[in-house]
Amino acid sequence: MLRETMLLALIMLIGRAEFFLGTALIQRPIVIGPLVGLVLGDFQAGLIMGATLELAFIGAVSIGSYIPPDMLSGTVLGVAFAIKAGSGPEAALTLGMPIASLMLALRTIIGSPLLVALGHLADKHVADGKYKMFSFDVLVIPFFIEMITSCVVPIAYYFGSDAVTNALGGIPEFVTTGIEIATGMLPALGFAMLAQMIMNKKVAPYFFMGYFLLAYFSNSGLTTTGIAIFSIIIAAIGFFKQDEVQNVAYNSSEQEGYVLDEF
Repeated sequence: MLRETMLLALIMLIGRAEFFLGTALIQRPIVIGPLVGLVLGDFQAGLIMGATLELAFIGAVSIGSYIPPDMLSGTVLGVAFAIKAGSGPEAALTLGMPIASLMLALRTIIGSPLLVALGHLADKHVADGKYKMFSFDVLVIPFFIEMITSCVVPIAYYFGSDAVTNALGGIPEFVTTGIEIATGMLPALGFAMLAQMIMNKKVAPYFFMGYFLLAYFSNSGLTTTGIAIFSIIIAAIGFFKQDEVQNVAYNSSEQEGYVLDEF
């Protein structure tokens, strides 16, 4: 148990260090889930659970003032508790979503005041010309503040694993069935959140074309991967065609300008 707890703490450390690499998306559930599964000795279950959580969190992207739930904490604890209890992806999703929301609230309550104070300290160092200290304020201290709140995750696993395992084992079958149904609906909600950000009248025809191709031709051997490959080809043709049209328009405007100059 102690070894697993320490390795989960290491996974949290890697996830929180994501922004040192320029938003490398390390803390996405599709990446973290298999790592947790590897630590707990069931890589395949971790991969499946991570993919399920990824579908639910696929639209959880920080845009503007919106701060998404802490999917790193939700994935680590949700997958770890589910594997420990011998449950499936529905349990990981049921546990991961509320844990992610609770951890977001905790990080906001504890981390935000510290970051505000840190901002004033960074301003003071800039005013005093201490630029090395300013770099330290911006890069190093926020990481340690994140790690303070992240310590909750391995501690919760160490002390709460048995309790959560027993609780999951005592859930009635009809509740488990309802959770499985909800698990199938949440990925659709994640895709809807993503589509809401990117959907417009130019993109919509391609979206529905891909959907109906899979719906009507999946029995003929057409897979999602095949549709994705054809989509990339169509996008490449459109991109190069657009570039060609722009070049033609540019050359045409140059020639018209030359004729006008003759006058």
